[in-house]
Amino acid sequence: MGRLPRFAFGKLLFTLAFVLSTFVLGRDAEAGVQWCESDPLFLVNGALLDVTTAFPAGYTSTIKEPVAIELLVPTNAIAVVVSLPTKVPMTAKISRVLSPGGLLSLGVPVIVKVTYKATASFDTKTRITGTYLWLSSTVWGKSNVTTQVRYTLIGL
Repeated sequence: MGRLPRFAFGKLLFTLAFVLSTFVLGRDAEAGVQWCESDPLFLVNGALLDVTTAFPAGYTSTIKEPVAIELLVPTNAIAVVVSLPTKVPMTAKISRVLSPGGLLSLGVPVIVKVTYKATASFDTKTRITGTYLWLSSTVWGKSNVTTQVRYTLIGL
């Protein structure tokens, strides 16, 4: 009876690993700032782009103008605004100002600019999700300063 059966030892080892990982990964999980998020959708050359912008909810009353989102695309790109959220006032603009890629170009360069005009200074977060070189990209910024995210759409 001195040896544990192999099956019971495996169960014990799994349980210990699970409990340890729960404590290690859960130590950073604390209640924190409530974020107010908005996610306008754009369509560029057939690819759907989700631009999620976020800021601390406590600063909602300090925003004095709609959040401005500008999407810069090449002059030969087809781009449209699919939807704008209604939770936070927001404007979206598409500017065809970037140089067009060649016929053998594997990607379409895209730049997203996000501007919060507010009476207070606070952190902002912009996350881009879509079909491009990285599946998701997050950039931190500040209110009253334009945040810029630059990436390349692939396969279009």
